[in-house]
Amino acid sequence: MQSELGQMLSRVEIFQYCTEEEIEQVADLLLPREIKRREILFNEGDPCEVVYFIQQGRVKVYKTTEDGREQIVNLLGKGDIFPHVGWYGGSNYPATAESLEDGHFYFMSVDKFVRVLENNPRLTLKLLKEFDEQIRELQRRLSNVLSGDMAGKILNVLHSLAKSKGRKTEDGYLLEIDLTHQDIANMVGTSRETASRVISQLRKEGKLLLEHKSLLVKG
Repeated sequence: MQSELGQMLSRVEIFQYCTEEEIEQVADLLLPREIKRREILFNEGDPCEVVYFIQQGRVKVYKTTEDGREQIVNLLGKGDIFPHVGWYGGSNYPATAESLEDGHFYFMSVDKFVRVLENNPRLTLKLLKEFDEQIRELQRRLSNVLSGDMAGKILNVLHSLAKSKGRKTEDGYLLEIDLTHQDIANMVGTSRETASRVISQLRKEGKLLLEHKSLLVKG
């Protein structure tokens, strides 16, 4: 009989084509961890020793610029696995991961997860496909950040985020996330004041709605 954790993993996209036995091999290695809002999971440059699975919660992944500013490179949610790189050769975490809300995660050591992948080609190929899609999505967001005026940059980045991580509704794409104006500013490389002004403008134009723990992007 499949364990409760195994049933949870079987609903995660990267495990959908694995056998029950293969899923249980992963489940046996996972340990639970309750995460608090704004908790740092790992820092950029720390040794990459742990892989995380998000059962419930949101995480922002960011780099720190030379002048100390935060540049958000990815936002993760339920069903995501991270980090995406750094598992081999004693590498370090390429960025910092911070929880945006209270959540429930599972984790295992990198060494144990690598051994699972080495013995499970189907899971390895599925994981590569998932990471390829993640990288393509990040490339689209980067393209949005580098082109257009600030209003266009913010709208395009939020639309891409809501479309990839949220759900389609009659009014647009809805994403349940606790996102601050500073977080949005850090996604597009601008100040909080500029981001707040642009978000207010986009609200008045009816293009998006940003409320406590929710983002709706029209279209």
